[in-house]
Amino acid sequence: MKKVNPKIVKYIETEILPKYGEVGGHTSEHILQVIERSLRFYEQAPELNIDMVYVIAAYHDLGRLVDNETHNIESAKMLRADKFLADYFSEDEINTMAEAVEDHRASLGHEPRSIYGKLVSSADRNASVEVILSRVYDYTKYLHPEMTEDEVIEDARIHLREKYSPDGYAAKTMYFKDPNFNDMLKETEKITRDFETFKRIMKKHNEKRKK
Repeated sequence: MKKVNPKIVKYIETEILPKYGEVGGHTSEHILQVIERSLRFYEQAPELNIDMVYVIAAYHDLGRLVDNETHNIESAKMLRADKFLADYFSEDEINTMAEAVEDHRASLGHEPRSIYGKLVSSADRNASVEVILSRVYDYTKYLHPEMTEDEVIEDARIHLREKYSPDGYAAKTMYFKDPNFNDMLKETEKITRDFETFKRIMKKHNEKRKK
């Protein structure tokens, strides 16, 4: 597989990834996971520009620093405004990357405009039940600090049902092959069927994280 331009990697690792430490619920760990998955999916479409794949993955959630609800739009603005990228990509390539970032949300309601958008959207899907449980719990608490523990858990359960059930929006918009993702969907659907089961699993998961 081709390698990402080391100068771009250095810039992303020193100037972009550290900014995710300021984004509640979406850490650099998640971004690194999306980068890793994006590069893995790139192997299914090697005709793509690997540098573009890498940059798109790195920027896709950066807009959460500005606004969570419109973070995909804000992320695209940040990408377009980054003067460093102009030295390595054409105007058309930057536009394609920005559109891919705008289109990455599974809940967007329309198909991404390019294969780059489909790739990062697919890579943004977690394939680990444990990661999904951690993210949905932490993010719900971050958004709703006023909620009781049971309310946080129920809100998280409902969100996971809406996103990862067989008819969920994330399940319907997976554009690249990923057996691990399919296994995760089956397990998530099973554990979110009722509140008491999910509450028991979530509490056990959180206790394990504290150790």
